[in-house]
Amino acid sequence: MMKRKLIALFLSTLMILLGCDTGGGTNTTTALTTAPSSTTAITTSGQTQPATTTGQVQQYKDGMYTAEASGYGGPVSVSITLAGDEATKVEAVGATETAEIGGKALPVLAERIQAANNSKIDIVSGATMTSQAVIQAAADCFRQAEATKTEVSVKMKPGTYTAKAVGFSLAYPTVVEVDVTEDKITAVRLTDQSGDTTTMIDTVEKALLPRIVEAQSVGIDGVTGATSTSNAAKLAVEDCLKQALKAGGSSEDALLQFIKVVKQELTQKDLTTDVLVVGMGGAGTYTALRAAEEGAKVLAIEKQARYGGTTALTSEIMSINPPKVKKQYNGGKDYTDADALYKAWWEYTEGDAKKEMLDLFFAKSGEAFDWLALEQGIVFDFDAKPGFTPQDWYEVKFQWYFKTDKRGEVAANFDRLVEKFKSLGGDYMLETEATELITDDQGAVVGVKAHNKVTNTDYTIKAKAVVMATGGFLGNGDMLKKYLSDQYYPLKGEWKVYGSARNDGKMIQAAIDNGAATYNIGMPPEVHMSGSAAFLQPGLGFKVNYLEGTYSAITGKPEAWSVADLPMFMGISSDSLAVGLDGKRFASETGISMLDPWRAGPNYYSIWSTEQINKIRDNGFKNQPGGPASRYLGYNGPIPKNTPLPEAFDVLEAAVKEGFVFKAETIEELAGLIGIQPDILASTVADYNGYVGSGTDTEFKKPAEFLVKIGEGPYYAVKMASYSYNTCAGLDVNSDLQVLKTSGDPIPGLYAVGSDSAGVLFSEKKPYVTFGGANNGWVLTSGYICGESAAKYVKSK
Repeated sequence: MMKRKLIALFLSTLMILLGCDTGGGTNTTTALTTAPSSTTAITTSGQTQPATTTGQVQQYKDGMYTAEASGYGGPVSVSITLAGDEATKVEAVGATETAEIGGKALPVLAERIQAANNSKIDIVSGATMTSQAVIQAAADCFRQAEATKTEVSVKMKPGTYTAKAVGFSLAYPTVVEVDVTEDKITAVRLTDQSGDTTTMIDTVEKALLPRIVEAQSVGIDGVTGATSTSNAAKLAVEDCLKQALKAGGSSEDALLQFIKVVKQELTQKDLTTDVLVVGMGGAGTYTALRAAEEGAKVLAIEKQARYGGTTALTSEIMSINPPKVKKQYNGGKDYTDADALYKAWWEYTEGDAKKEMLDLFFAKSGEAFDWLALEQGIVFDFDAKPGFTPQDWYEVKFQWYFKTDKRGEVAANFDRLVEKFKSLGGDYMLETEATELITDDQGAVVGVKAHNKVTNTDYTIKAKAVVMATGGFLGNGDMLKKYLSDQYYPLKGEWKVYGSARNDGKMIQAAIDNGAATYNIGMPPEVHMSGSAAFLQPGLGFKVNYLEGTYSAITGKPEAWSVADLPMFMGISSDSLAVGLDGKRFASETGISMLDPWRAGPNYYSIWSTEQINKIRDNGFKNQPGGPASRYLGYNGPIPKNTPLPEAFDVLEAAVKEGFVFKAETIEELAGLIGIQPDILASTVADYNGYVGSGTDTEFKKPAEFLVKIGEGPYYAVKMASYSYNTCAGLDVNSDLQVLKTSGDPIPGLYAVGSDSAGVLFSEKKPYVTFGGANNGWVLTSGYICGESAAKYVKSK
């Protein structure tokens, strides 16, 4: 017996000295025990540690462990409770993750970690950044819990490493180069191959990349206003670091040193100004500059890392017969019949527009445009263009003048405006978000509270006048559900955003909570295109085709297209059958690519038969689907007409797996999959096929050439989305752009411009007018007027 014990002790000691792993897990050394029933074991530290019933030493210490990592919108926190080497509870929380994507992924990821009992899990498709954050934070938790700590050394192979990740552009990933020494990041840069818009790339290069080097971590927040690009850059940098660590011989755990969340101590500052402009999109920038020209001390703050907002993503501005421009560029003649336009506008809104504000817009939009184009030197095409439809043939649209990359050039225009603003003594702070209005005892607005997330600074900013220029509330699901009206169309719900998804309307709500009135706040958002509710990402084997000689307005690079975009092109095709969530048609399918998708609300479904798809597979689209989505979404290029798509069913099967395409043997079964009453969808299909047979669409008058039969199954439904730029309405204002109380009296010191007040021109019964550039026209005109009004107001104080 003694001999056997000595042999066992010898083997145990030998195992310890050799650092053998008996199955306890990565980076953990354990010792053999003398009996399987033993409840303790000797660890390499010489301390006793609980053992499993099989005699193996526990890999993890019991307890709850918490860690953070940087997700899509900000920090993601993971808590893991461990008992007997089992993850008994896993929670993942990310308050700033998008509700519909990251928010839904968090509990799924937590369940996967608990089931796997480790952090080595698959990501949730479509929520890459959120997934990575949860996985990284979970790895940190397990690392903290290790019973036997092993030193993790960071040793990279010095050199330059390259990696790419998908940002906004699917056709052109974000490509990053990282220079490292053995233990430090020395430089990070985006290469010319990166394909997101110039504005976003510039923002990331200026704001994000230097911070990664300074923090020696990718665990910093992405840049608000360039979220997709900055998150892609962080993923690519992380990939480069993995390469460098592996080449240097470091373990996977060494990466934790470069993904740590960086926090700064909270500081507080007080500031004082005459005019405070909250938001530096188009309206805020124009207001700030105009107020500075009028001699006011002006401070502007912007939550994004860039100014220009949604306006910097647009193409045109409405102006009605600008007097100086028409004299200089149109021989002094009016561009359009203003009286006829006014009558058409008034009739379109059915008298719901606020007359004094519509009068103001018609009277001042020309003067405001003269100021921007001639006094500020912003170059336009001065040959005014008409609107979108034959009944909107009024020449009121002035296009930004583009030579090459239009997005970058519009952003450069804002650089000039901000430089002029600074030369007049104006000041501004980016990445600084207003959080609360400050009022005095009489209810006058006298400032705001704000926070800069980069410096972790709370500001109390006192001002004689506060201008709301926050860009609406499209990024706030709760406000969309609360304020959008279902009276005329099914508008309530989450809308897809093309533009500034961080326009969350919190300050609009703060004004309402302080007694502000609204005007037409329930009207439809500004929608100019539809697209599939999700997209197939690169890497699934579907070829991207690059068209030399044609250049994308988004990337500035050769236009691209991929069969991976087939679901979207089916959904915007005039040959399709489109139904709302009630299973009924809502418009002629000839209008769903641009003007009419909003009629269905945030989402609709495109219904197809296998018989139809066979024809597309073999011969391509007979009528090429068009509209803005064909160049602004997906792979940023249209699928050419009459081009066979042999991979069509492979694409659809991939989209079924991703959850935005649905397949069933019968129309009734398909209805059940997408939450529509089967008899209603079956009736809609039957009626539509009747129109095909007769050649006459008695419901929406779709031309016969686009009527295509829903033939033999199986059947497919593509989930589509109405992509919106912004909400159009918010607060009620008077002709000085002062925000009004529900009583009709002004709230002293509070103003609202741009999308925060544009509802005064419209109606809840109908969408944004289609004359062309109207919202941008109001952005300019309201900012121009408000700058003067606010400056005059503060001088009287």
